[in-house]
Amino acid sequence: MAIRTQIYLPEELHRRLRNRAAECGKSMAEQIREALERYLDETEAAIPKPDDPVWGLAGQAEGGDRDLSTDHDSYLYGKAGCRR
Repeated sequence: MAIRTQIYLPEELHRRLRNRAAECGKSMAEQIREALERYLDETEAAIPKPDDPVWGLAGQAEGGDRDLSTDHDSYLYGKAGCRR
């Protein structure tokens, strides 16, 4: 079932969408639906879900280095003289 929705587009975006519709043979509505589907899939994929195993990693490691956030280069690359 589809629900009719009305939106307002800036003139330039409307023009580009209309031109693309003429070039590729897809209606403006179809292009908007496809773009929204991609956008929602990408943004939802980037949000960790409550059952994501990554949450089980929190608090599993202990570290004694309290300056890791400021001196990460010296830990990663071993640059002498970078530690404070």
